[in-house]
Amino acid sequence: MSSLKRKRMETNDSDEESPSYGRQILPVANLPDDFDGEPADGLQYLFMVRRDARMLPGTVRVPNPYEAAPSIPQKPPMEMLSESHSPSVEWREAFEYRFKNFRKNFNQPTIHVGTPAAARLMPDKGDRDMWWSYLSGKPESEWNRSKKSQRAARLQQPRAPLTESQVQSVDDKDLPDTFPSTESQQDARHGELESVGSIDPADTLPSPEGTPVPLDYLEALAQPSETSIGSVPETLDENYNPREPTPEVLKTIDERTALHLLMYFTHWINLHLRTVPNSRYTPTESHARWMFALLSRIDDFISPDDLHLLRNLGRACLGLLHHVKTENLQPPSSPQPTIKIMNEASCWIILATITGIWKQRDLWADAESILRKNSPKYLQV
Repeated sequence: MSSLKRKRMETNDSDEESPSYGRQILPVANLPDDFDGEPADGLQYLFMVRRDARMLPGTVRVPNPYEAAPSIPQKPPMEMLSESHSPSVEWREAFEYRFKNFRKNFNQPTIHVGTPAAARLMPDKGDRDMWWSYLSGKPESEWNRSKKSQRAARLQQPRAPLTESQVQSVDDKDLPDTFPSTESQQDARHGELESVGSIDPADTLPSPEGTPVPLDYLEALAQPSETSIGSVPETLDENYNPREPTPEVLKTIDERTALHLLMYFTHWINLHLRTVPNSRYTPTESHARWMFALLSRIDDFISPDDLHLLRNLGRACLGLLHHVKTENLQPPSSPQPTIKIMNEASCWIILATITGIWKQRDLWADAESILRKNSPKYLQV
């Protein structure tokens, strides 16, 4: 039985059926291999199908993506690198990715929630001058309007003379014996001003008999109206440490307040550029950190008016960047202040935040056009 079965299997297996897949069930016509006519029936059709199948390869190979060596990007020539003064595209993409992560981590809720402070944390949103005093690190009596008005009232109260009705309403016996009358007060003040105006400058020179009167004290007495609160120009005071944008303060600032404060920074930068070198509002590195922190409080989708506000801030930083680059080319004519002025890197960071997060890419072209104005000077440095 085994020999007959083996013989039958050998006769059934032929060379034509060797590449077939599976056992043949349907009959196939026996035609020459060069048959090129139309199949007349199913037998001829199956013959042509099997013939074409034998001509196809048994395995198929896909192209290997790792066969070719990785293409190394060619570096642009030095001429092209010298023409561009803005950060590279790789730096912009990396910065945008990290800023989004920073904003996401800062805005997510945390387990620890700080208790609200009893004292006031910041001025009102509409007090622009108070905000400058607050950012400069001045005490609360300088930027809190209620405390400032109380302080002004206390300073002005002793100087106000009593009116006739007030003098008559007060009982004489309740007043101390040394309290001067209204007329005597006016005569005394009039004589005091006359004595100040009649001081001879030669008397202010050092002498063995007395100490000279300071000139600033004389100027303050000669111009008492300019010593009132609010008339002193707001300048960078190195005696105060600037306030930093702490998480406790930033958590209390919403999007509308952040946009309002960024509008103040735009105004201060533009005012600084118009009044250099006698500027009262010099942007510092602390201000740059405030702008960066306030930008993290703004959502990706804002109104066109708010977007226009951010574009104005970006253009103000471009103007400051151009000024900083120009100042760096000139030798310093005065000693450097201890407070760090807003530098070139801070301007690029603020500009990259606005252009990347809110997709204002056209500001990069404005930056190139502004910096190209004195590009030969930059190349020589």
